[in-house]
Amino acid sequence: MIGWIKQLRGRWNDWCGDHDMETAIRKHLSVNGYFGRTAKLRNVRLVAVQRPGWLQVFRFEATVRVAPERSNDEIPDPEAEYHELYGLVRDDIRHKINVVRVFKSSSERHALFARWSEGLICLRGAYGLCQQEESRS
Repeated sequence: MIGWIKQLRGRWNDWCGDHDMETAIRKHLSVNGYFGRTAKLRNVRLVAVQRPGWLQVFRFEATVRVAPERSNDEIPDPEAEYHELYGLVRDDIRHKINVVRVFKSSSERHALFARWSEGLICLRGAYGLCQQEESRS
């Protein structure tokens, strides 16, 4: 019973909840050399919002498989290579614009979050992102 509850909690924790945003993330990963459809998205959280809520910034982490370059069909696929990526999504609902950025290091994500969240209300999900910025000041 406890195992089932832990499994349910893990699935809830990693649930995106916004199909359009999840599709935008997966498409961005696919365009940038990864297998986006099979990416494991984690900790998708709303971290900043502008009143009345049209502009939102989300954070996420992803484990993604690198898509090998196809040069010749006779060569077998190389060993699977996985990357841990840190990402942000800037979602403007008014203009239906999703801007997705992914990084190999969390410090790059922190820098972009500082720019994207300026003038926005930072929420609890941004705790780690805001903490690093405050410690630099």
